[in-house]
Amino acid sequence: MNKSFYNFTYSKNPHFKKIEFIGRIIKTVKLVGKNKNVLDVGCGYGHITELIKKQGNKVKCIETSDNAIKHIKKLGIEVFDIDLSTKWEENIKEKFDVVVCTEVIEHVFDTDNLINNINKVLKKGGHLVISTPNVASFGRRFMLLFGINPILEYTTRKEDAGHIRYFTFSDLEKLLKEHGFETIERHSDYINFSGDGKFASLFLANLFPKFGRSIILKAKKK
Repeated sequence: MNKSFYNFTYSKNPHFKKIEFIGRIIKTVKLVGKNKNVLDVGCGYGHITELIKKQGNKVKCIETSDNAIKHIKKLGIEVFDIDLSTKWEENIKEKFDVVVCTEVIEHVFDTDNLINNINKVLKKGGHLVISTPNVASFGRRFMLLFGINPILEYTTRKEDAGHIRYFTFSDLEKLLKEHGFETIERHSDYINFSGDGKFASLFLANLFPKFGRSIILKAKKK
């Protein structure tokens, strides 16, 4: 994905449903902890970045959408304008306690390069907090049962081509392990029983995360 795609797709500041904010964003921030040096990779408009900072952390971020970068700078947060398809760790001159990478890996062609670069900018024993949509969620399974496309893009049109990689919990954990990470926490946001999110359960996602809408992992660099 290049800068023109991100400028087209992320030209506007997104708004999150309440259940998504509680289920994914707040959970992600809690996994980061406090008093850490944090890098938010693919931070978008900084909704998570700003909350991480307010929690008592020092935070920097990486983004490539011009509009998002302008917004991040207004928040007083240092942002690197970097293409994640490159060996971007060479442009980062410090090591971090925690790297956050939420809803990014599904947009990346070379996922090995992304995780390898994250490993290199982390301190020894540092943590990665990563999230991505769960292709094996209850909602997607239910749609497939009735022969309905479970929200998987099948063209290269800009309005369709956001997600190019799809993961289950085991897929993402395997990828992290191959790049020197040990998964220490597994979570999800909510189990969705309708496309609009009106019928969803945070409680059931805590009990059965593999059926949840999102994969949320905390992994330690070995």
